[in-house]
Amino acid sequence: MQCPSCGATVREGTKFCPSCGSLMQSPVPEISPSRPLEDEIPSASRTVKHPMSSRAKVTYTVLALILCGTFLFIFTQHLPGGANPVIANQPEVAMASMFTDVKLDPQSISVDIQNGIISFPLSILLEKKFVQFDYQAENTVIPLLAYISPEGKLVTSVRLCEPCNSKTFQIEGTELACGNCDTRWKLNNLEGIQGNCQKYPPAPIPSTVEGNYVHIDESIVKHWKIRI
Repeated sequence: MQCPSCGATVREGTKFCPSCGSLMQSPVPEISPSRPLEDEIPSASRTVKHPMSSRAKVTYTVLALILCGTFLFIFTQHLPGGANPVIANQPEVAMASMFTDVKLDPQSISVDIQNGIISFPLSILLEKKFVQFDYQAENTVIPLLAYISPEGKLVTSVRLCEPCNSKTFQIEGTELACGNCDTRWKLNNLEGIQGNCQKYPPAPIPSTVEGNYVHIDESIVKHWKIRI
């Protein structure tokens, strides 16, 4: 080594020059270009990437599709509309014809309420084909309708298209139509056909036939709640 100040020869490892007393500088080690820099990184801090196999990709894709399908099934099962179990359990009423090739407007009738039962004569429904009436609750009025489906099922329901708040309906052939938004449902099960409100048909209410009278449980109507 040589002193950077006086140029005197100094033994390697000496901190001060014996001639002038200057501080000796340690030589900067050279990095060998043949040694990769990644060798200087501790192995524990390196990130090792393992590519996903084709089998794993297929497995994850199938699982994702199953989860999506399950979610959609559960979601659609809780939507209103579609085939209705209330109508499926309704009594059948003998009737020559519903005149499914004509247009019918509902005829207003009066009902009798006694001992928790809303009732009206079946003969009036058979004559008029399509009727409407109101149930007067404590703080509100619940509109109702009744008709006989082309298959002969007695259908009683709330007379309300909830999204557009319409209480006006018509029967046109084999379809029930809202008088406001023209949404349409099938008469036999109130399944939506067209329109923005088809997922919210008039809510079916269970009823029975005893002799010449249609009976509806007053408590069911009284506690009915709007679905939206």
